[in-house]
Amino acid sequence: MTPLILKMPNARKVLHLLGAVTPQTKLLILHDPTTAANAEALAVAASELGAQFSMLREMPATHHGGQLSEIAAAAMKEADLVVAPMQTNAAHTNARRAAQEEAGTHVICLPEAMADDFFLAPGWNADFEALRPQIDALGAALDRAETARVTSRHGTDITMSIKGRRGRALNGFSNSVDISAGYCLEASIAPVEGTANGIIVVDASIPGFGLIGADPVVIHYKDGMATSIEGGPQADGFRALLESFDDPNVYNLGELGIGMNPECQLDGTMLSDESVWGGFQLALGTSAPGGKCQAAAHYDTVLTGAKLVLDGQTVFDDRNLLI
Repeated sequence: MTPLILKMPNARKVLHLLGAVTPQTKLLILHDPTTAANAEALAVAASELGAQFSMLREMPATHHGGQLSEIAAAAMKEADLVVAPMQTNAAHTNARRAAQEEAGTHVICLPEAMADDFFLAPGWNADFEALRPQIDALGAALDRAETARVTSRHGTDITMSIKGRRGRALNGFSNSVDISAGYCLEASIAPVEGTANGIIVVDASIPGFGLIGADPVVIHYKDGMATSIEGGPQADGFRALLESFDDPNVYNLGELGIGMNPECQLDGTMLSDESVWGGFQLALGTSAPGGKCQAAAHYDTVLTGAKLVLDGQTVFDDRNLLI
């Protein structure tokens, strides 16, 4: 078991650096039975800062994107800052959306925070302040662009409209517009529904499902929806998972994102896999904030060796940010 003292430096980083907690901050630590030990580290850090904090233990959802209870939703609206170390991801929930849009609550989502060594992950070693302007710059480029194309050396080639959609800079720092996901650093956007066409070849990870083995998962898109999922056993498993939701909207292309944490490696955890520097995310299901599609789930797919072209200009090539 990891001693509490070893968790404290990064638990403090969440509240002091990323959350800007003061004694006046009304803080809610939202957790579940599987993440109680890591919630305890946050509680100790909050006590050190003299913050006014409450702890709410919520039963975990059955899958990423599953909704929170009405009790949790109401509590989130009353807080200045919500930190949610949970088994599933609270980001794509109505409760998170309402808390930010209606109450201006700041939210830090920490999904898959069950592991005893969660606060020892290499991603916490990122220089958040130095990376912030790079993530913000790519988020702004997405914000300005009208079309995006992603290609990769593995065979990905997909285009989509992002006209009128807001580019997001998830730089780790909490705010009332976008979430923070701790050390999961990325720039991302919600594609316009019905516009994605092409093919993606997933060679790295499907966070919440697993790392990709020898056989890539190949997904074909037409008019914004996945029409086929092909490959080996993992493709069969992922296709069955999506079918189990019995919701056609889980096939929507809901997000385009680029991971931007150089300390992260592919390790099968959501926060690391989605934030590997130069790892491209193309998500199925509920649209990222700014989009219009609500689905029963949200699953990212992560591919490597990819290139992002915005309005004809290459802005990210493999691991190279070009703006």
